[in-house]
Amino acid sequence: MKQDIRDLFKEEDKHYKSLPSNHRVEFKKKLQKQFKPSKVSWLRVAALFLIALTAGAGVYFSLPQKETELPIVAQIKTVEAEYLEHIENEWNNFISLTDDKILVARYQKKLNELDKDYQDISSQFTKNPNDLLTIEALIDNLKTRLKLLKDIQQHIHILNTKITKNESTI
Repeated sequence: MKQDIRDLFKEEDKHYKSLPSNHRVEFKKKLQKQFKPSKVSWLRVAALFLIALTAGAGVYFSLPQKETELPIVAQIKTVEAEYLEHIENEWNNFISLTDDKILVARYQKKLNELDKDYQDISSQFTKNPNDLLTIEALIDNLKTRLKLLKDIQQHIHILNTKITKNESTI
């Protein structure tokens, strides 16, 4: 079975020496068929684009955003700080005017209830800072607390004045 390899190549050369005349045309048709863009590939590209866009949006919205504070929110915080400062001062004055622990406990309970209501209203305000009714409710709550403290102080002052007046009469 010995054969000369050169002889084998000579035989192959005979078969491939001449190309058919329409070889170029057939080759171009095959190339065009092979690389013809199909609808499925465009759908894949569109699907990949949507997936990438969705993933990007998910990452973007999951990152903490630096929120700009609305001007009304800043004003409300300023008003709140002022009222809370006045309430604290009035509370300290109230405690210094009376020695009645029951009275202090009763008013502290009332103030705690108002504070709880204020926290609820405040959480509503953070959800919707443009709601005027919520803003009014916040301010009314602070006013009520301050008025409550001032009224009780005035009442204590009147009582102390009457006691002093009665003692001086006796």
